[in-house]
Amino acid sequence: MRSEARPELGVLRSDWDRAARSMSLSSAFVGGWWVDHAATGQSVLLCCFDGDDFIGGAAFQIDAIGRGPLGIERVRMLGQGPLAPDHLDVVAAPEHQQAVAREVVAWLRRPGNRIVDLDGLAAEGELAQLLIAGGSSVIDRVGAPWAPLPADGGAYMAERPGQLRSTAKRTTKRLEQAGASIRQVESKDAARALADLARLHDGRWSDDSDFLTLWATFTKAATAGLADGSVRITELVAADGDVMASELDLVAGSSLEFYQAGRSTDRDWRGAGTMLKAAVISAACSDGFTGYDLLRGDEPYKSDWATERRELLRIRFGVGAIGTTAARGAAAWKQRQDRRSSVASDESSETKLNASR
Repeated sequence: MRSEARPELGVLRSDWDRAARSMSLSSAFVGGWWVDHAATGQSVLLCCFDGDDFIGGAAFQIDAIGRGPLGIERVRMLGQGPLAPDHLDVVAAPEHQQAVAREVVAWLRRPGNRIVDLDGLAAEGELAQLLIAGGSSVIDRVGAPWAPLPADGGAYMAERPGQLRSTAKRTTKRLEQAGASIRQVESKDAARALADLARLHDGRWSDDSDFLTLWATFTKAATAGLADGSVRITELVAADGDVMASELDLVAGSSLEFYQAGRSTDRDWRGAGTMLKAAVISAACSDGFTGYDLLRGDEPYKSDWATERRELLRIRFGVGAIGTTAARGAAAWKQRQDRRSSVASDESSETKLNASR
């Protein structure tokens, strides 16, 4: 086996996508549409070959932290940061995953000085398991709720909590009577649909979301994904044609992954997000998807839609004397931040308790 670091997939795009589709745990964030457009640093695609045959690889982005002689190379998963890709692993068919993972780890640990900071790794993936076995530190863990899907959307909704079913049913009846409808966006309408998603997302989340800080980067990726069927946007449209809610989902093998959404905060459109998600999942069932993944985060609302949970990891380590020192410094900084957050949380809880007495 040999490996080759490339700045872009180029002629390997179809081979890469074929390997991505054959992974044990599919992830939309390793597809060519994402790899070609979502990097926020220098793209480095490590491609592994058995002779002349491409068998897999991994997608990274490289930048530098620090300045001048104090600067050091940092390696992260491609797209890592506000765009928050997850379920990440080496890209390879199951029979090649171990060999490719070993080659990738050897490349990450090659001579030199660097910090390797990999967020969103699938906990059971070959890359995460090999790094942990080699002594790398897991600095964060987060859940990723998901649900298996039956062939019938009605059967799925029948298993949801009563309040959720009631909200979806009542909202659907009320808004349909007012002339609202559900539609799936065609790729030719990508620019308009993405602009509506940004407007609704910003109106709903505003400063609570970092997603829009990289909107230009994501727009390029999402436009490519819509064109090749890797991205689906579903909208709730008012009788006058205005988009009142939007959900963007990603196709990962036989699963549909919920990525971003936005909705009107007008009281007349209360429950619009629930109605839209119920419609998205119903369509996914009809289209033959066997899973609906809500991606990273254990937000309480996800428990209404999900029944299962995977774990995602962030692994960080240093290479070389300077890299190791920098990684230890980053770990010490994180510990201080965690302690401050804990103290602030305790003080806030005590204030609330005293106020309630």
